[in-house]
Amino acid sequence: MATIDRYYFRVCTDGARRRGADVDALLRAAGIDPADLDVVGWRGDVAAMARLVTGIRLALDDEFMGYTARAMPVGAFAFACEIALDAPDVAGAIDRATRFYTLASRDIATVVIAGERMKIVTRFADPGLDPTRYFSEFWLITWHRLACWLAGETVPMLAASFDYPRPRGYFEEFKYLFPCPHRFDAGERAIELDGHALAVPIRRTRAELAEMLARAPLDMMTIPASDTGLARRVRLLLNADPARDGDSVAATLGIGPDTLRRRLRGEGMGLSTIRENVRRDAAMRRLSLSSQSVEAVAAALGYAEPRSFTRAFRQWTGMSPSEFRRGSV
Repeated sequence: MATIDRYYFRVCTDGARRRGADVDALLRAAGIDPADLDVVGWRGDVAAMARLVTGIRLALDDEFMGYTARAMPVGAFAFACEIALDAPDVAGAIDRATRFYTLASRDIATVVIAGERMKIVTRFADPGLDPTRYFSEFWLITWHRLACWLAGETVPMLAASFDYPRPRGYFEEFKYLFPCPHRFDAGERAIELDGHALAVPIRRTRAELAEMLARAPLDMMTIPASDTGLARRVRLLLNADPARDGDSVAATLGIGPDTLRRRLRGEGMGLSTIRENVRRDAAMRRLSLSSQSVEAVAAALGYAEPRSFTRAFRQWTGMSPSEFRRGSV
């Protein structure tokens, strides 16, 4: 199961806290110890985040989680999806669902511009209610994930634009949520999806919609291929041995290295992305829970030199392995 940095667990509760909800109780109900959010390097699994988001929505009766002036009653997303299923294709489904929300709320306007690249632009009436941009990012991701679910396959995200500077503290996480080229200080918040991949019939039934809604928002937090298919098999192999190289992984799977990379791209993933995620999580576990030296951790993860590991670790966390270990004690 994929993991999420503590940053997101912290900021996703901001709207509920502003509405006066008992945030610690919501965290515990989701299976999260509130004290973990103060532990340097702590990461929770995506299922815990899904439980937390669901808990906040139900506690506030607000699918917008307290990030807008007016609440959006629980059940709105289900209704938008029902409307979407009657569209002639996936592109039409996304257009219908976003138009429903724009008509139902004056707090968030979502505009779809069709074409070879479908652009989905979102505008918040009062961005000050979402100062960390948590919910606006989550909102954009939701439309991409819904498109993938409706199509029954990963729809490539081609570009993403944001009307604020490149995030510093959480960019390593951010770039996996938006797996595409980014533009910051761009004057808009938008994603662009492959229009050709959206011009396909909807491959979902109402029975499958009921199943998806029962799992939501977990399904909206993962790219369809991220926990199934070839990407999952690659991740399992690398979890067992993070030092494996691409050729070794391909050989174990019985395919060529070029075929491995091509099929992963088809699932919206990349071998280097999977490896970096596995190495990051393994490095944090080893530094927090073992007495292995930094050099030994680097070697176990397949780094030829500790210096290369230290450089990568600083990119992931903003600190050196030694600084991280001291903060974890």
